[in-house]
Amino acid sequence: MKLITCCSFKGGAGKTTALMALCSALTANEKTVALLEADVNRPLHNWMKNAVENGTWDQRCSVFAAEDLPLLETAYEDAESRGFDYALADTHGGSSELNNTIIASSDFLLVPTMLTPLDIDEALSTYRYIVELLVAENLHAHTAILQQRVPVSRITTSQRAASDTISVLPQFTVPMYDRDAFASMKRRGMLHLTHSGMKSNPAMRMTARNYETAMDEIGKLGAFLAETLEI
Repeated sequence: MKLITCCSFKGGAGKTTALMALCSALTANEKTVALLEADVNRPLHNWMKNAVENGTWDQRCSVFAAEDLPLLETAYEDAESRGFDYALADTHGGSSELNNTIIASSDFLLVPTMLTPLDIDEALSTYRYIVELLVAENLHAHTAILQQRVPVSRITTSQRAASDTISVLPQFTVPMYDRDAFASMKRRGMLHLTHSGMKSNPAMRMTARNYETAMDEIGKLGAFLAETLEI
């Protein structure tokens, strides 16, 4: 089982959105996914509840509470014993022993950020923290920046400057664009199953096309992660 972690010490950076989208991409590709939730507010549990009610939850995915070390250890052992292909971990804000344990155990670390000066500063701080922790523990894990809520059309001068600031760091070539498909996941459920339901409704044809574009974008991220971890 490979552990992929979304890590940011700032709230609202898009960790949960990235995890939900990536989970949809992996399960759509018939992979099994364990979601390890370290956030005490449990947004992933709420997402699952909404998705089950809407009929848009894929049973190849399960959510595990992991907001303290004993719960994390139990959740990870349970998921591994059940043979999940991937575990996706959502960290909580700030540095802690729990976050350090998750980071040190990860095979791939995503650092999501929006293109604002504050978000970029926090992403750089998180990235530096991860690298220093891995070096101190003599560990290696793939680490990359994931740009979030990037405008579909032209970006502003300020956003361009923010993007240039992190251009020297490893990051994904396809960002997560500012799409309704991503923004509404918490309410609607998994992307691929929401899209499937829309395709059968003629009134939702245009929206379904937008979801298809979003699925293609996040599918490229999922494929890159899978290929990297397999290598």
